[in-house]
Amino acid sequence: MKDTVRLGRIAGVRVGVHWSLVVMVVLVAVGLADNRFSYDAPGYSGATYAVAGVLTAVGLLVGVLLHEFGHAVVARWRGLSVDGITLSWMGGVTRIEGDTGSALNELMISGIGPLTSAAVGGLLYVSRVIASHAGAGSLILAALGWLAWINLVLAAFNLLPASPLDGGRVLHSVVWMIGRNRWRATRVAAGIGVLLGGAIIVIGLIVTERTGDLYNGVLVGFIGWWILTSARYELGSGAVHEVLDGVRIADVMRPVGEAPGWITVRAFAEQYASRRPGWVWLLREWSGDYGGVLVGDTLAAVPYPNWDMSRPLDFALPMASSTGASPDEDALEVMARTANQQVVFVISDGQTLGAVLPHDIEALVRTKGRTLRSRRPAQRPVG
Repeated sequence: MKDTVRLGRIAGVRVGVHWSLVVMVVLVAVGLADNRFSYDAPGYSGATYAVAGVLTAVGLLVGVLLHEFGHAVVARWRGLSVDGITLSWMGGVTRIEGDTGSALNELMISGIGPLTSAAVGGLLYVSRVIASHAGAGSLILAALGWLAWINLVLAAFNLLPASPLDGGRVLHSVVWMIGRNRWRATRVAAGIGVLLGGAIIVIGLIVTERTGDLYNGVLVGFIGWWILTSARYELGSGAVHEVLDGVRIADVMRPVGEAPGWITVRAFAEQYASRRPGWVWLLREWSGDYGGVLVGDTLAAVPYPNWDMSRPLDFALPMASSTGASPDEDALEVMARTANQQVVFVISDGQTLGAVLPHDIEALVRTKGRTLRSRRPAQRPVG
C-alpha cells in the first residue's frame, strides 16, 4: 500500500497516510458523536459531540501509529531497514525492506505491535480512573474509556493466530522455529487466515440477516473479506517463494536463438521454429538491428493460409517489453524487479544465454519445481 500523503518522519521513520484513512476517521467520528457519546455522556450540544468524536478518532490514529511504530523500532533494533509506515482504514502497515531473516526476528517484530496496543489501552484506562477521581466531565471519561477499550480490542484482534494479522506472524514464527520449515509455516498461518476470513464473512451475513443492522454487518463482512484475500495472497506468494528459494534465474531459462524477421511465417517455421520447440527468438530487421521477440510456439495460432503472407515480426513483442538479468541472479529478486516485462533475457559478457517468460515461473510453481529438470540450455549463446 502506497502513501497518498506523506506526513514526515518520526525518529527517522517515514510516516504517510492512505486516502482510505479519511473515510475511517469520518466513520469513527460520526459513529462516536451520534451513537456513543450522546448516550454515555448526555447533556452536551451537537457541536461538542462532533468535536469530541473527531478528537477521539485522532486519538485512535495515535494508538495505531504507536502500534506500527513498535514494529518499526524493533525491526531497526534487529538490524533491518524500515522503508516507512502507512496508516489506512485497516490501521497501518510497517514496510520492512527485505526479509526478516529469522523466526526470532519475525516473532519479536510481530509480537511488539499487540503488546504496544495493550499497553496504550492500559494507560488510557488508568488515565480514565485518575480523571474520574479528579472530577472530569462525563464526555472526557467516555472518550478515554472508549479509547482504552478499542486499543485493548485491537490488541486482542491482532493476536488472532491467522495471517495477515500480527498473531498470524507470531504463529508463523513459532511453527517456523519448531519445524525449521518456513514455507510449511506459511501454509499453516495463511490457511488459518483463509478459514478465519471466511468465518468472519459468514458472521457479517448473520448479523445483517438477524438484526437488520446493515452497517455493522457489512463492516464485519468487509473485514473478513480483507483477511481472506490477504491470506490467499500469502498462500500464493509462499508457494512461489518455496519453489524459487535458492534458484538462479539461469536455472529457469529456456533456449534463445536469432532469426530474420522479414521472411514468411512458413519459412520461419520450417527453417527455425519447427526443430526447436519452446525457443525464444530474437528477430532481426533488414538493418541488422533486433526488431522484436517471438516465442516460436505462438505461431501455431496463426491461420495456416496466412503463413505465406505474414512475417514473424508481425506477431513479435517489441524489444521494449524485454529486459536483462545476469545468470547468477536470484530468480525471486529478478522476477520482482522485472514484474512489468514479458521477457527476461539472461545475459553474460554481452551474450544472451537464455530467456525466462512469466508462465515459466507459473509452470514451475504448479509442478513444485519439477520442470527445472526438463530445462535445456541454448546450444550456443546469441549476441
